[in-house]
Amino acid sequence: MAEIYILSPELVKGPPQLREPIVDGLFRRGEVVNWIASPKVGKTWMLYRLLLSVCTGSEWLGRKVRKGKVLLIDNELHPETGLQRLHPVARGVGADLGAIDAQMRVAWLRGASAGLEEIEEAIRSEPRGTYSLIALDAFYRFIPRGTDENANGDMVQLYNHLDRIAAYAGAAIVNVHHASKGDQSQKGVTDVGSGAGAISRAVDTHIVYLRHATDGCVTMRAVCRSFPPPKACVLRVDPPNVTIEPDLDPDDL
Repeated sequence: MAEIYILSPELVKGPPQLREPIVDGLFRRGEVVNWIASPKVGKTWMLYRLLLSVCTGSEWLGRKVRKGKVLLIDNELHPETGLQRLHPVARGVGADLGAIDAQMRVAWLRGASAGLEEIEEAIRSEPRGTYSLIALDAFYRFIPRGTDENANGDMVQLYNHLDRIAAYAGAAIVNVHHASKGDQSQKGVTDVGSGAGAISRAVDTHIVYLRHATDGCVTMRAVCRSFPPPKACVLRVDPPNVTIEPDLDPDDL
């Protein structure tokens, strides 16, 4: 059982410094992020661009990125399928492949029974602060047997576990999840993800990708706890490329 400490807020010391941003304006070290979209809109391609931006310290969608090591834990793709996607993305950003190999680690878990306990054990086997960002793709396969995605109590416990992993690792955790079925265009940002309401409330940043009226494009929206509300934008997903379309209206869904 965790110990509880009841302390003075010590407001006379002034506000503390916030944690280091990984992507400016979106999320920081030690925070948990939901990364949500409907199937087949390109969320894995967009995730790979983010991972490679952190590896190289290059901008991601016009935002400053802190360079660091990343860990991708993929339980959905076969290794050869994932690498077939990673290669063109890495070449597309013009990165040195040897430098990417030095900055990225991958665990391919499709068909394995590994859950968050095993993931935490593997991460704790390395020094704290090894990674700046850890991506879990995809969330539904990490949900333990007997745990209900639609039950708030079950999801609170699961996200508490993600918080514990993030706190030890000193890394941001990006949790790739799917949208609920049906039309998402009229929903609030935090209502897009499938499952219990706790899934959106338990995180620091909630990023969603909605189908845009223009073919091949999505609207990216987000809400954050430690940053002002980000401005929505339209992205063109043309694998392996992802680019901003500044002239398209994000509300045209």
